[in-house]
Amino acid sequence: MEPEGVPSRRDVLKAGAAAAGLAAWGSFPAAAAGATGISGPTTITEPGDYVLTADVDAERGPAALDVAASDVTVDGQGHTVGNASGECISVYRGANDVTVKNVRVSGERNGVHVAGDDATLFNVLAEGNGESGVHLSGGKRARTESCLLRENGRYGLTGADSREYGSADDALVRACLVADNGYAGLAFRRTTGVAVERCLVADNGVAVPNRGHGVELIGDTDDLRVADNQLLSNAADGVGGPAGDVRGLNAVGNVVADNERVGFRFDDLSNADVKRNTFARNEVGLEAYATDSRVLHNQFVDDDFGGSYTDSTVRGNRIVGGSVSVGDFIRSVVVENLVVGADDDGVSLVSMIDSEFGSNTVVGCGGDGVATAQCYGCDVQWNTFSNNAEEGFSITWGSDSTFKFNTVFGNGGDGLKLTASEDEPGAFVVRKNTVSANGGVGVLLRDAAGSRVTRNVVCANDRGIDVSAPMDDVDPAELEENVVENNYVC
Repeated sequence: MEPEGVPSRRDVLKAGAAAAGLAAWGSFPAAAAGATGISGPTTITEPGDYVLTADVDAERGPAALDVAASDVTVDGQGHTVGNASGECISVYRGANDVTVKNVRVSGERNGVHVAGDDATLFNVLAEGNGESGVHLSGGKRARTESCLLRENGRYGLTGADSREYGSADDALVRACLVADNGYAGLAFRRTTGVAVERCLVADNGVAVPNRGHGVELIGDTDDLRVADNQLLSNAADGVGGPAGDVRGLNAVGNVVADNERVGFRFDDLSNADVKRNTFARNEVGLEAYATDSRVLHNQFVDDDFGGSYTDSTVRGNRIVGGSVSVGDFIRSVVVENLVVGADDDGVSLVSMIDSEFGSNTVVGCGGDGVATAQCYGCDVQWNTFSNNAEEGFSITWGSDSTFKFNTVFGNGGDGLKLTASEDEPGAFVVRKNTVSANGGVGVLLRDAAGSRVTRNVVCANDRGIDVSAPMDDVDPAELEENVVENNYVC
């Protein structure tokens, strides 16, 4: 029993359902005039309107209620269709433009099995089915709206492809509550044009946690839209699974929180837009290995931003209490991001190559502000690196990169610590930066022959500028040729 004044889980889910815009269960518009009444197991073979006048409880296959004709509407009027040995409601292949609404389905296999095209499921309560609440088996353009899909043995809804009939392409799932299913909440296999909008997808994976994604993607996925959903407390990823290539993702305006693994996880992502989402308290917020993609104006709260990005734009993201822990930024634009209060390095990279890193703020982190193992051919400009426990910006190996107009102050170690490649001593341009009150060297270049450090303000650091620090096999005489001029050191 819940303590007094604390809402029950069912109340919480009902509130979430109402917030998502679901119809009120138990309040149904009148059935169409002249509709044909159904009171027992039936096969519908003629177009028209049908209404349940009683619960239908069957033990027959393939379904308690079979729809074998096109242009059919079945209005359950709140009644239940059950089946102890098969599907509850089955829409046959070739039975197109079928609507099923205002019905509860609970049976041994799937609640509603759809194989026809252009089906509509509205205000369907699919709970306690042995397999899936809704199974889309190759039917195109199915619309599932204002449905409750909960406590099913496997999936709330699955869009599964068929080798014979193709995938459940162009499906829409909107304003549904999908909760407490044994495997994933929603699952799509090799689909094109699916959209999931305004849904609450929560606490899935109760039977098989490693399959418990909010939205599970299997195989190649094209043109997926995930918008304005709440993906909460699922046992695995918010959106993820054993996907192949994910092409043309549009993920906008979602709240992705408290999932046991990754908020959004994509192993091979291209031409994606990930915009204005909020990630909070997942194991990792976003982990995407992305090409030609845009990650814009997302919020990360106590969550990390990971993956690898090629030919992509990462702009205007806010990471508070987490870090940017990325493999690579290659030919990418990383600008106007804020990283605050990471436990370790604020931005940790394996490599940054031929990229723009500009107008970012990295402050108050427990390690370096930015630490990259490799940095080649990059422009690092107009950033602020402040009050981090160790270095402001640190490179282990790099060359041919430019640092201009950055503000680097109050870091516990060196301000700018730039090391050239141990095989190819490389050049850095460090110009017009303000580097002050750091605990180590303001500007430290190591093995960086052919560099220029000019017109910087370097004040109140433990030491000012050091460009003659050899590390490996570089001749110290080469370092003496570095140009250091017109700096203000105090």
